[in-house]
Amino acid sequence: MRALIDETQKEFQEVAREIARSVGIENPADVVGRDTFSGWQTLASSGLLDLRERSSGDPTASGVEIALLCEELGGTLTPDPYLPSAVVAGDLIARSGDVHGWMAGLGSGDDRYGILLRADLTDFGDAGGDDDIVWGGAGDDGFVLALKRDGDSVRLVRGRPTGSTPLDSLSLTNALWRAADIAWEDGGALSAEDLQRVTALALTGLSADTVGALGAALRGVVEYSKQRRAYGVHIGSFQAIQHISADAYVAVAGARSAALYAAWAVDALDAGEALLAARTAKAACAHIGRTTAEAVMQVYGGIGQTWEHIAHFYNRRAQFDTAVLGDENHQLDAIADVRLEGK
Repeated sequence: MRALIDETQKEFQEVAREIARSVGIENPADVVGRDTFSGWQTLASSGLLDLRERSSGDPTASGVEIALLCEELGGTLTPDPYLPSAVVAGDLIARSGDVHGWMAGLGSGDDRYGILLRADLTDFGDAGGDDDIVWGGAGDDGFVLALKRDGDSVRLVRGRPTGSTPLDSLSLTNALWRAADIAWEDGGALSAEDLQRVTALALTGLSADTVGALGAALRGVVEYSKQRRAYGVHIGSFQAIQHISADAYVAVAGARSAALYAAWAVDALDAGEALLAARTAKAACAHIGRTTAEAVMQVYGGIGQTWEHIAHFYNRRAQFDTAVLGDENHQLDAIADVRLEGK
């Protein structure tokens, strides 16, 4: 069992933190008129877009490095859709054998991918059905990846939409699209184990992104409590504020441990166990996504409710992460199916 990171991974996280700061946002005004992919070439030039490529059999980066990077991007509210458009897309392409050389365009940053989801956002979408919600991507300027199911066989397919519509999203730093008129091109086959591991990686990335956003929100409000004065003293001296902040810190730390264990499990455990670990982490992070956001907003008070304050951006980010690929109830139901019924 691994929920700690080694020295090399700590160094990687420090580099990731600097890159994330260069592509993230610091205040709500930063998102006005900003291109969703404005930092994409920075990520590409840093060699971060094709970390799941398997030129030598194993991915360039493990699930742990992916989680650490997602944590930093979440903490800086980076609008670039790294998780769907690089991590999930890259893992799907690599696991399907990259039969048409799609990874090269992804790694260079020239090709931008979105991931087709079901209408309720709980799973990857089917190219042969009515699913039309796309997570990440660049609309008509990019490609969409989907699954083509035929009985027990599953194949990765790629298409370029010609009638995409951006959707209003709860998060102001995450994109969803409604795609239309997609002509699909067949890619390679995916096994049941491949799908379990890709799903585990995606859930882990979402969990890490949540941890990053909530951790940054909590650090911000703790600093605020050291400066804001009421009744002649700093509000951070009030026992109620201290207890709220301490409870939130413990919750985030616990969720981070769950996410890091799931990240290690992605490549180290059997596919089924890796998926269970990822679902457990997602359920834990989804739960604290609400409670910690509530705590942060409570400590900020009125100023945290204003549009001009960054606090609600972290809250929105965490709630978006919760919804994609299923909230805690969805994950707990899936875990129960396996543990109680052996599905």
